[in-house]
Amino acid sequence: MAAAPDPLIAWLLDELRPLAAQIGEIRARRMFSGAALYYDDIVFALVLRGTSYLRVDDLTRERFLAEKCTPFSYERNGRTISMTGYLSTPAEALDGGQPLRDWARLAIEAALRDANAKAAKPKRAAAKTAKAPKATKTTATKKAAAKKTAKR
Repeated sequence: MAAAPDPLIAWLLDELRPLAAQIGEIRARRMFSGAALYYDDIVFALVLRGTSYLRVDDLTRERFLAEKCTPFSYERNGRTISMTGYLSTPAEALDGGQPLRDWARLAIEAALRDANAKAAKPKRAAAKTAKAPKATKTTATKKAAAKKTAKR
């Protein structure tokens, strides 16, 4: 039997419907023990353990931190791992409506900037010239080594 949908995810999608009507589809997909919210196949939010986290970048991080947002973190091998690229949704946004849509729009813009920056980076080009062959002993070197061995 399939797990019941997370009420927080359903609520977020419902609240973001007016934004989606303006910019395009926003959808959720299960990820790890929670879900990710996507716009244009780019993750802009995480929903895990009853908390939603929005994508931030250098242009938006300070606004989120001013609202006392905390980074997404998890335990792994006895260590706490923090993902500073995702901060908790500001308290004012959790009332829904336009504040939530405004914060979500900032997260979408940050996610798009990140995706565009990654796409603009040149990929490592395959070497167009043949690699030099491994250095091998030449015939003359081999003969000289054989002579030294024979003299001993």
